[in-house]
Amino acid sequence: ETKPPLTRDEILRLLKAESRGRLGQTNIVIEVVERGIAFPVDEPTLEELRLAGARSLLLEEIRRSGKNPRAGENDATSEESGQQGRPQGLEQLPLLEQARHHALDFVQELPNFTVTQVVRRYARPRGNRKWELQDTLEVELSYSGDKGETFKMLSVNGARTRMTYEQLGGSTSTGEFGSMLVGLFAPQSQAEFKEIKSELFRGYETVVFDFRVRTPNSRSQITDKASGREIISGYQGSVWIDTESKRVLRLELSHDDIPSGFPVTMAENAVEYDWVTIAAKRYLMPVRAEMLLGGERGGYTRNVIEMRNYHKFEADVKILTSDDSPH
Repeated sequence: ETKPPLTRDEILRLLKAESRGRLGQTNIVIEVVERGIAFPVDEPTLEELRLAGARSLLLEEIRRSGKNPRAGENDATSEESGQQGRPQGLEQLPLLEQARHHALDFVQELPNFTVTQVVRRYARPRGNRKWELQDTLEVELSYSGDKGETFKMLSVNGARTRMTYEQLGGSTSTGEFGSMLVGLFAPQSQAEFKEIKSELFRGYETVVFDFRVRTPNSRSQITDKASGREIISGYQGSVWIDTESKRVLRLELSHDDIPSGFPVTMAENAVEYDWVTIAAKRYLMPVRAEMLLGGERGGYTRNVIEMRNYHKFEADVKILTSDDSPH
């Protein structure tokens, strides 16, 4: 059954549902592509949709559809002319643009989950080619749509600990669960991409693109814990995109515009993604990450992070009786 074109109120309802994590904007884009729209597109309307959460890719599709609006089901147009005036579907976009759609919807599509991170932290003094294991951390990371990421320290070198994640010294990293992807593909980053080669990565056919994000457009932050100083730096690197799912399977980057005199002189990150099952559904999630830092104080640090045992996040609720209440 052919559905009628989308109204402005329908798109607003879809955006409201998407904000609760039930529908990704990629699906709304496809709805616009397949059904068209039944309202005039002007700047006040676009601004209303933008305030409701519509991102640039959806707004662009609405603009394209607005040039060929469908007023209703009974429009007298031939099938051929309809196909010629129809906007491109997501599957017809170039590989890089399809990957951009999925990357920008990544955080919105995340379920509430808990995962155990095993972090092995290494150090290498300058002039020494051997990495020395400093410690092994076990961290419970919980994610929920309303609170984002929360960390709970479980053990250090196999011994249980009451130390909080915030109290932990040494090098730590965040951003594996979406912000690196969004930072790269967000339109305001103005990333420059260049296709390099095709490559088999963990059994998947991928296309590798090199990229660069310049400092004025970057959101990538580096913080030196010892001094409390922090900077925003540009970066460059490579991204591996699966030709079947059109999703990123590996992302690696190196910051290339760190100011002279900043305590951290080198910062590199890499994240690998794979399909995992959470509550009987499959999601593409980070499974491994690495971070490499070098500093003016000498030496290098390297963190190797493995994600294990993804499962649904469920909050613990305790009902206090009168006997349990404090006196």
